[in-house]
Amino acid sequence: MKHWENKIVVVTGGSAGLGFAIAMRFALEGATAVLVARDRQQLKYAQNLFAKNDLTADYIVADVTDAKAAKNMINEVVERHGKLDVLVNNVGKSIRTRLSETTPEQYRELMEINFMSAVNCSLPALKHLTASSGHIVNIGSLSAKSAWPLVGPYTTSKFALGGFNHQLRVETPSNVHVMFVCPGPIKRDDSGQRYDEQSENLPDEARKPGAGVSFSGIDPLKLAAKITRGCRKRKIELLIPRKTRLMLVLGTLSPSLGDWLLTRLNRKKK
Repeated sequence: MKHWENKIVVVTGGSAGLGFAIAMRFALEGATAVLVARDRQQLKYAQNLFAKNDLTADYIVADVTDAKAAKNMINEVVERHGKLDVLVNNVGKSIRTRLSETTPEQYRELMEINFMSAVNCSLPALKHLTASSGHIVNIGSLSAKSAWPLVGPYTTSKFALGGFNHQLRVETPSNVHVMFVCPGPIKRDDSGQRYDEQSENLPDEARKPGAGVSFSGIDPLKLAAKITRGCRKRKIELLIPRKTRLMLVLGTLSPSLGDWLLTRLNRKKK
C-alpha cells in the first residue's frame, strides 16, 4: 500500500508550475489531489493530464485571497471527499522593483497573494487536519529567510508567511504536522522572460530567476518528491539548496555579517 493512498491532498495554485508538480507527486504516491486555482480552463487541462497518467485529481475554482472563498473551498473539499489530510499553500507571486519606487499597493497585493492566502486556507482547515492528524505545507522561498535586491514586496510577504508558519507550529495540536518549504528559484519554461516588462529600467539581474541569485534552478518534480518525503518524515523545514544554511545561520548570529555576505554575492552579479 502506498503511503498516501486514500489521502485527500489540497494544493492551491495547483493547476500549473510547482503546485501541479506537488499535486502530481502526491497522486503518484496514492493520494487524491484536489487542485485549486482561479482559472477553470487551466484546472480542467491539468485534471486531464492526471487522467492520462491514470491518476485521480479533483479541482475547485476559488480565489483563495478571498477569505470567504477559501473557507467555502475547504468546506467543499470535505463535503466531496469526507476529510482533508494535507493542505499545501502554494499560491504565490513575485515582483521586480526598486525599493524606492515601490508603492503600498504592491506590498498590499503580494501580502494578499503570498501571505493572506495561506491564512485564509489554513484557519478553516485546522479542525479537519486535527481530525485526520494531517499536514500543512507552506511554500515559502529563500526570500523568507533573507532579503535580496529588487524583490522587496515579495521578501516582505514571504517573511510574513514564515512567521505564520511558525505560529502554526507552536499553537496547532501536536498531531498536526506543519512544514515550511524554502526553495531557491524554480525552473520554469518562461524563466528569464517573465519579468522583462517590470525590469525594463532595472539592472539585468532583475530579469533572471531569483533576481540573479547565484543558485541553479530547482527541478519542480524533484522538489515535489522532497516535499512528500518531508511530510512522511514530518520534517519542520526544507531549505533548498542546503548550502545556503551556513550563510543564513551566520546572518542570524551576526546581522552585519549577513548583510556583508549578501552585498558580496550581489556585487558578483554585476
